[in-house]
Amino acid sequence: MSDAQLAKHLGQLVDELQRRMETGRGSRPELKAAVRNASVFLERLSPRPSKPRGQSSRPGKTSSTLQEGQRKAVRAALLAGVAPSQVAKHFGLPLATIRQVLAEVA
Repeated sequence: MSDAQLAKHLGQLVDELQRRMETGRGSRPELKAAVRNASVFLERLSPRPSKPRGQSSRPGKTSSTLQEGQRKAVRAALLAGVAPSQVAKHFGLPLATIRQVLAEVA
């Protein structure tokens, strides 16, 4: 599949998701969780501004501070009944961070 075809299909998928989410037929927890997870992954793919000099990244360490989109995706997974250890593994986050989000949900 070419990049153009993939971009076209992604656009169609986003349009269909938006249409289904706006129809208001029930709470649609599966779609909401899928949208949040997809937003996290798409956010990771978007270009990031380069860090100013003097700031070094620590390879092998994950940040315990979550961006709002990632926090929402973690929260959605927890509310959908996914085990905290599985959520931590899926997002590559420490279990302690997942427990902090879980405490915010409760």
